[in-house]
Amino acid sequence: MVRRTFFALFLAVATFLFVNTAIGQDDLISELTEMEEVVVTEAEAGVVLIADFEGWPNNLGGEVGVYGSLEPNWDDIASVPYSWVYETITPTYDIKNVHGGRQSFRLVNGLGLKPEETWGSFAMDLGPTTDLTVIPKRVESFDCSGFKYLVFWLRGEKGGERLQFLMRDAHALNYMPQVKHKLSDATTEWQKVVIPLQQFSGKLDLAALDNIGIAFGRDVGNLKGEIVYLDDFMFNNGE
Repeated sequence: MVRRTFFALFLAVATFLFVNTAIGQDDLISELTEMEEVVVTEAEAGVVLIADFEGWPNNLGGEVGVYGSLEPNWDDIASVPYSWVYETITPTYDIKNVHGGRQSFRLVNGLGLKPEETWGSFAMDLGPTTDLTVIPKRVESFDCSGFKYLVFWLRGEKGGERLQFLMRDAHALNYMPQVKHKLSDATTEWQKVVIPLQQFSGKLDLAALDNIGIAFGRDVGNLKGEIVYLDDFMFNNGE
């Protein structure tokens, strides 16, 4: 009698657990299905990270480069500051030169491979390269027409360094920027640079943006050896 009662009780408990587990699984499957059906565009999400310089290539899969008076002389980098990713293995690394994470990007004017060049620029593609047989090369363009701002962080080594912001779209006939936008001078503190994108509407195609960059040579007012640090480039809809 006791054995039958115990068996009946065991069977009831097992049935209860099985039924509730099955219901819980159905609810979970239902919730996952609903989540998979929700599609949020990048602009609706409010922010897209372009580059935080914690990996390579940038966060959109685009190449990053420095040109003209910013080009490094790789034979001298142990003793001379150079333009490139600023990382923990960089000589004299200091975390104060990084805004977020462990790495940023340093620009050094006129101490590298082409010290007499009057112009120097930093540039980033906004997508992977798709065709190297044409000039300018083709990349996967980025549609930033749904965003209000391009934002990044800037710090000067001494303060007073001068920069221009550069942009080029998929319709450009060469590598020259279609837009040049003067920025406020750098300071020795990290400052947030906010660039409203609609001011460029009609000057280039915001729905097919290929490349952004920074001019930091003598042509925009910098002396040899001047240094700035860049970090955390992004598109967003709130300053």
